[in-house]
Amino acid sequence: MFTTSALPTLLIAAIVPTALGRADDATPSHGIVPIPEYTGDFATRSHLSGDWDGHRTALANKGVTLDLSYTQLVQDVTNGGAETGTRYGGKFDTLLNLDLDRMGAVAGGLVTMRIESRYGESANEIAGTILPVSDTMYFPLTSPHDDAIVATVTELLYTQFFSKELGVFVGKFTILGADTNEFAGGRGDTQFLGHQFTSASVTSLFNPYSALGTGAFFMPTPEVTLSSSVYTSTDSSTSAGFDTLDEGLIWSTALAWQYRLGELPGGVRATYQFAFDRNFVEFTGQFITPDGVSIPVDGSSWCAFANAWQYLWVEEAATKPINVADGQTDLQGIGVFLRGGIADPDTNPIKWIVSGGVAAKGLLPGRDRDTIGVGYAYSQTSELPFVTSLILNETSSRFEAYYDFALTPAADLTLDVQIADSLLSTNDTATVLGARLRLEF
Repeated sequence: MFTTSALPTLLIAAIVPTALGRADDATPSHGIVPIPEYTGDFATRSHLSGDWDGHRTALANKGVTLDLSYTQLVQDVTNGGAETGTRYGGKFDTLLNLDLDRMGAVAGGLVTMRIESRYGESANEIAGTILPVSDTMYFPLTSPHDDAIVATVTELLYTQFFSKELGVFVGKFTILGADTNEFAGGRGDTQFLGHQFTSASVTSLFNPYSALGTGAFFMPTPEVTLSSSVYTSTDSSTSAGFDTLDEGLIWSTALAWQYRLGELPGGVRATYQFAFDRNFVEFTGQFITPDGVSIPVDGSSWCAFANAWQYLWVEEAATKPINVADGQTDLQGIGVFLRGGIADPDTNPIKWIVSGGVAAKGLLPGRDRDTIGVGYAYSQTSELPFVTSLILNETSSRFEAYYDFALTPAADLTLDVQIADSLLSTNDTATVLGARLRLEF
C-alpha cells in the first residue's frame, strides 16, 4: 500500500560499495555481506547478545549472518484524532543472510530472508489519520491493521551480483524504506516514527508493503545507483503472493547520487512509478450516465517523487559514501532533508506532497551518538468530485519532532511528538506523544 522504489535498497546500498570484487579482479571475491563486529562488552558492542562465545563470527565467516531487532512503542493521542487514548505494542524483525559467495557455493549469490512478528495495539486508528503515525506498528499489512502476527515471511529474495557494478534480484521483498534518505528514511523503528517522513505518500494508492517481483541495478561508481524493477501491486505481507500475480503490476525506476560540497556529504534520489493492469477509480470521469450511476475506472496510474539530504556541518569528514539505507544518521553533525512528489491527478486523491526538516547527531557534550530530528510535511488533495468536498480536506499537514537517546550502540530510547492534521474531514488535528525502545540482538 505504501512507499517507494522496489529495489531492495537496504541491501544494495549497504553491501555493494565494500564487498564483491570486480569481475576482472585477479583476486577472488571474499563474500558479499560485510562481517559485523560482534565483540565487546555489554555497554559498547553493536549487538546485545554479543558474539555467542565466538560462534556468531564463525557463522558469519561461513556466510551466515542473523540479526534480530525488537521494538516496543507506546503512543498517546492526547487530543483530537478519532478518539483519545494510549496504545502499546511491539514488533520483532529477524533478518537472515546466506552469503553463497562467501560459502563458495555460488559466486556473487546472496539469499535474504526477513521474518516479522507483531503484538499489541497501535495509535494509528485512533489518531484518525490516513497515513500512519507509526510505521513500525502499521506494517506488515493485515486486516484489521492491528492483528497480531506470530510470524510471517515478508522477504525471501535471491540476488545475483555479476560484478561490483551490476546485479539482478528476484523473489519476495519489502518496499518500505526504499526511498532512502540520510535523515528521514528507514522503517519507522529508527529516526522518525510517522509515514510522512519515511516515504513519499503519493505512492500510498498502489504500493504494497511486501511484494513478488524482479529487477536489476547498475552502479557505475560507488556514488551512483540506477535501479529498475517490476513487482505485484497487491500486498503479500501474510501470503506467498503467487495468487496475486494477475492483479496488477508496478514498474519502478530510481536514480540515486551522492556528492560532496567540500567535505560535506549530500545526496539526491529520484523515482518514477507506473502501475498497470489494475482498476483505479477515475475520479475525474463520468459518474452519472444515461444508464444511471457508475464508477469510472482507469487501468493505470503513476507517481513521481524525489528526496535530497545535505550535511551542513560534520565533526569528522567521511572517507566513503554514506550508508543511507541503514535508517541511521551516520556522521556526528547537522543536516537538512527535503522530499517531494506528484501523482496522477485523475486517479490519485493526493495531488502533491512536500516535506522537509533538520536533523543532527551528537549535539550535546558527552552524547555523541544521540540524534534529533524536526520535520514538517504538507500535502494537497486533488480536485475530485464527491471526494474533496465530502470526505477529504483540501490540504493536510504534519509536524514531528524526536530525540533519540543512544543507551548503548545496541539500545535506543526515542521520545516523539506529532501534530497530525488528518486528510479526513471528519477528524480533528491529533496531538500524539510517543516513546520507542529499540533493541538490537
